[in-house]
Amino acid sequence: MTETQRHVQRVDCTCACLAADYHVQVGGTVDGASLRDPVGYGNYSQSWENNLWTRMANTGTQAVVNPWIHVDGQRHWHSLEDILEEVLDAGMSEADKARAIWDFARTHRYHSTTADDEVKDTVKMLNVYGYTLCWDEAYTVSNLWQAAGLKIRRGLPHGHCTTEVFYDDAWHLLDSDEHLMVLGRDNETIVGESEISRDHDLMKRSHAYGVLSQQDRTRSEDAASLFCHAGGRSGSRPRIGDHDMSLVLRPGEALTWGWQNQGRYHGYGNPPPRFCNGTLTWSPPLDATFARWTQHDLSASSDGSGLTADSLTWKLQYPYVLVGGRLQLDLGPTAASIELSRDGSSWTTVTDGACGTTTVDLNEHFTNDTPATYAVLLRLTGSGYTLRHLQVELTLQMAPLSLPALHIGDNAATYTDASASRQIEVTHAWRERQDLTPPDAPVPESPVGGAVVLGSTPTLCWSATCGPDGDYHVRLGTDPQLLRVLSPVFEKLVSRTPTRGQPRWTVPEAGLLNPDTPCYWQVRARNRDGLWGAWSPTAAFTVQAPGVPLSVRLDMDWESRRGVLHWQPNPAGTIPQHFEIYGSDERGFSVSRQAYVIVTGDSDPEGKRTMPANLLQETRQTTAAVVGADLAQGNCAFFRVVAVDAAGIRSGPSDYAEAPRPFITTAPPQNIAAGVTTTIPLRTIRSIGDLRAESDGPRRYQKAIRDGDLVSFVLDEGPEFVELDSTSGTLTLRPEPRHASTHTITVRVRNGQGGVDVMGFDLVVTA
Repeated sequence: MTETQRHVQRVDCTCACLAADYHVQVGGTVDGASLRDPVGYGNYSQSWENNLWTRMANTGTQAVVNPWIHVDGQRHWHSLEDILEEVLDAGMSEADKARAIWDFARTHRYHSTTADDEVKDTVKMLNVYGYTLCWDEAYTVSNLWQAAGLKIRRGLPHGHCTTEVFYDDAWHLLDSDEHLMVLGRDNETIVGESEISRDHDLMKRSHAYGVLSQQDRTRSEDAASLFCHAGGRSGSRPRIGDHDMSLVLRPGEALTWGWQNQGRYHGYGNPPPRFCNGTLTWSPPLDATFARWTQHDLSASSDGSGLTADSLTWKLQYPYVLVGGRLQLDLGPTAASIELSRDGSSWTTVTDGACGTTTVDLNEHFTNDTPATYAVLLRLTGSGYTLRHLQVELTLQMAPLSLPALHIGDNAATYTDASASRQIEVTHAWRERQDLTPPDAPVPESPVGGAVVLGSTPTLCWSATCGPDGDYHVRLGTDPQLLRVLSPVFEKLVSRTPTRGQPRWTVPEAGLLNPDTPCYWQVRARNRDGLWGAWSPTAAFTVQAPGVPLSVRLDMDWESRRGVLHWQPNPAGTIPQHFEIYGSDERGFSVSRQAYVIVTGDSDPEGKRTMPANLLQETRQTTAAVVGADLAQGNCAFFRVVAVDAAGIRSGPSDYAEAPRPFITTAPPQNIAAGVTTTIPLRTIRSIGDLRAESDGPRRYQKAIRDGDLVSFVLDEGPEFVELDSTSGTLTLRPEPRHASTHTITVRVRNGQGGVDVMGFDLVVTA
């Protein structure tokens, strides 16, 4: 590792609103970004940082307005408008704007909070903090959407905060906290909360909590359980925060962006796991010009050795939150008291009777659990003291991803300000190291070259460029530049998937990729030192499979009490040879040809349940009888259809069709003999509900299978020899010889959710 490297850039000229370009060359084989996890939901890991600090100092005699440093044109986040200028491109549709803002938001924060409203302000969050919880992030992303002219509304999940965005005549959920972007069955439309609440399978087949989370279907089932509300939706969110990064550097003042954590932060609770501290130092020239920066005139002018005064007050105001600091003074011959105020009316004594060379610690006045402070007043009061030296050093909290970081190679830096003249000195300080060598870029092996892959669950394979203790980062999209992934399903760290330690990854389930649609993918490797290599070349392929069946519906013939499922083949993809019908009593069920496990939370002792395989039948037709008393397979609450082509390749599952509930599926008896007891269990279609989260007093996220049908039976009409158990639905008939005749029987069943079915029949009792 080399000694500290420095680049000093002096900007000394007279012109309005300067933008001065310069370049910084950084050597070595590694920088901070190359040792950093991709940003996900939780705190991202980074093992080393090459940047130490960047200092911007006013060495002139005039104040400089809004000086700033940008590297490679990035992180110009002074205001919402500046952020949008970086994020959005000219001519973007509303859909592209919504997606671009979400992608930016989710990759520039992690999951933590200040526990006040500080990080609901987007500009503060990005520059000062770099983290949010869901109740913060729901505002920070909606601030950007609204600033971009998009309409938003409040999301209504349980125990979670989201914001939906409106475009293309519909509402869409783009949750930058949990990295939720749920695609519909067309693998193109980003659905809204209403669709997720209706069909949890849409969330189950997605990937919740971002690239750092495991590829684990149960996590997505848990995420789905938060979306329960099926009713009307209303409510908006105000734009919160008017903060910007305006800054005035006075003569002798310097802002230092620092990459080190000095343990000073704002927030009510434990320190966030990742933040940085910079400093603001001010060593003003102690001459008559110092009066320009005070609230009160000096009582005496400078005699060349300092400033003589009875009371001197000055203001310190910066765009970063103040979390600590110290003063260094030389006072004499009389003592002075040092006081601090946040509002100019209430003053706190910092130290009383300071005299001589004094260092005053300000940290106790900026503890983490006090209101966030961006401006303070300092006051020296005494009688005829002389201020011979003053240096203010304030500790600032900064978001690591906002800093003007240098990377390996050529860095195109720009200094800007809004003044007519300036004398500024910029110093970049960094380290270089040659002891780590990045792995080679993997070479995609299959599928490549536009290959056609049978089935929609291809396995992406590439050359191994790191050992099993390394990792790979793979991403897949439908645009050749791979500017964004198709959905979070298609951005993975292989170490978080079933193919951990191997140079391959398999798309987790059928139907997530559309047939005949070009797909593009690439991968990079990380070695055992945590160092990322370059991205591979982009590979292309298409999948060959049937398209998802469309327009699935259930038509009931109430005369015959029979239900027939209808659907349409998808014109996209291969031609279906036959169709598979799946059924379940779980709302939002997932199709499976084998027994499978679902999360049930408090519904079962172990929090999970094994569900039976739910394939009911196969047919070459586009209709199938699925409800009726004479069916060996069927009579479920919900049905889906899967298309299968001549090669045995399956499509993804369709949307579900819902059977009427309750619905009695037992055929009534026509004739019974007197003197014989006949017992008939009445079967009825009922839903078990789905996994839903509720609160139990202070305990939130209590998950269980809820909102199932609570079926009860009523005998509306029948002779005296008929009994009906209201709970089990068991119909018991005990006719005697005297009952030989024709009798009318009417049975009613209710499901506790407003559904009712009535079955009437005539029963002949023979002697």
